[in-house]
Parts: sequence; C-alpha cells; structure tokens
Amino acid sequence: MDIELRHLRVVCAIADAGSITRAAALTGTTQPALTATLQRIERAWGGRLFARSREGVTLTAFGESVLPLARGVLASASALDHHVRGWLADGSARPLALGGIGGSMVVELAGRLGARPGGGMVSVSTEFSPRRLLDLLVAARLDAAVVADYPEHELLAPAGVRLRELAVEPIFVALPAAHPAAAADEVRLADLAGDEWVLGPPDGVGWPECFEEACERAGFRPRVMHRIADPSLLRRLVAAGRALSPCQVTFPEGPGIAVRPLTGDPLWLRYLVAWRERGAFGRQAEPLITEAMAAYRHDTERSATYHRWLAARANSDMMGA
Repeated sequence: MDIELRHLRVVCAIADAGSITRAAALTGTTQPALTATLQRIERAWGGRLFARSREGVTLTAFGESVLPLARGVLASASALDHHVRGWLADGSARPLALGGIGGSMVVELAGRLGARPGGGMVSVSTEFSPRRLLDLLVAARLDAAVVADYPEHELLAPAGVRLRELAVEPIFVALPAAHPAAAADEVRLADLAGDEWVLGPPDGVGWPECFEEACERAGFRPRVMHRIADPSLLRRLVAAGRALSPCQVTFPEGPGIAVRPLTGDPLWLRYLVAWRERGAFGRQAEPLITEAMAAYRHDTERSATYHRWLAARANSDMMGA
C-alpha cells in the first residue's frame, strides 16, 4: 500500500485526539473504519505507531519519530495547495480567507471585514475543531479565524499565529419546554442528574471533557445517549423531549425548547480571534479585532436569555458592593 496524504492526516488526527474513538468523531468516520485504516498504515510501515489502552492511545517510540515528519509533509502540502489556490485564473489575488467554529458570528465578521474600505471579497469556512482552524492558519490556508476554548483547556498559539480574547461567556442548557426545570429562571446542574443528554462531537480542545468535569463536580456522571454534529437534529431531539443539551448563549429558543442559565455558572466558554503573523492582518490586527468584537456583540444581542443573565449578574454585583 502506498502511503497518501489522507493516511498522514489519520495518524495526526489520532495523535491529537489521544483516542481512536475521538479521532473518528472529529474526522467524520467510524471507529472500526479508522482502526482498519491505522492497521493498514502500520502494516505498510512495518511498525506500531500507537500503544492502545482503555484510556486511549499513546505514541510508541516509532510513532514519535514519524509524527513530526508527517506533520511537516502535511504542512508543506497545505502550503502548496494554498499557493496554487491563492491565485484566480486571471492572476488576481484570492479572497481573504476567514474561518470559524460555526454559528452566525463568523458570517457577521466576514460581512464587516468585506464592508471596510478596501475590504474586498471574504470567503468563510467552518470547522468543528478549533485546533483544526489553527492548523489551517499555520498552513496559510486561512488568514484569520474565530476559535473557542474552555477554562483549564486553554488554547496555545502555535508558532506564527497570534491569539486575542474576544469574550468569556457562560454555557447554558437547552431543555424541553415541558421539563420541570424550565419553569425556573436558573437551573441547578445537579438537578439534571437523572436526565439524558445529547452532545456535539469532541472538538479536540476540551469539549465535552469540560462538561463532564462540571457534572462530576455536581455529583453525577451525565447519561450521554446521543452525539450529534448537526445542530438541527440536536434541536429536534431537545424539542421532542428526548434529551437535554449544554449550549451557547445564542442557542435559539423555539417551539418546545427553553434555554436557561445554570446556577452558579459551572461552565464557561471563551471566544478568541486568531490570525497569521505573516498574513493579511500580521502588521495591523486592530481592524480585525475591532470588527470581531462588534460581530460578537451583534451575535449575542438576539439572546434575550443572555441579556436577562447579564442583568441579574449586574444586580447581584451591585448588591454585593
């Protein structure tokens, strides 16, 4: 078997995730299929890349020698692809490339950057994994990106990339409107110990680990019955009364769905904007940061639940003072 770029991506994905199951979720494949691919790679190279255990996988000495070279080949291939795609047929420069973790904020940011004097065209691409977005920045496939991380799971900027915090916000819970907890203004996480949950797939930088850790601090282990990447399907499960889901403050309420803050704010999310030091914003990042902040404010304005949470926290701070 000839080793191809897709095989190198498999090796890197497993190394980054620390688990074949998590890597399968991140790459949109199944655990058996990814295991079979890894076995074919190891047979082709004649050595084991990973040692398996109940906790996941760790690199063998052979794997540690291979991984940096695999990353280098992928980075070079990405740089070549970026160079080729960076020019249109008429020889003009490509559009500004903007990435994000999904949601409307990155679209709003693209519109604001494009509307600036001399802004030009802005292309948007989304990824579920913030780490994948940082890899695309390193490979010069993106000029800037909106990413996120969590307390005790903070992102580190790779070489050649800068990070700037945009905002820190709590994580809320989306629950069926008929759920008893929906009648309250806030919900104690411990009171949801007996419920079933639906989660998005692992993002490689702390989700859903931070949610599981918060549940353990609240005295229970969550019963995660579903893992769904499609937000519309996740909403259908919640609206049908089949599961609860932790969610961002901008998660829209609707028929059959209530969004509530968690008492004591046990879960937090941090938004950051990232850009390449040698890219379009390398010498002057302030326009990017200014527009990213404006896009974040615009995105959160539509959440009445979040504004009630802000007002309640402001009143609490005033009373504490």
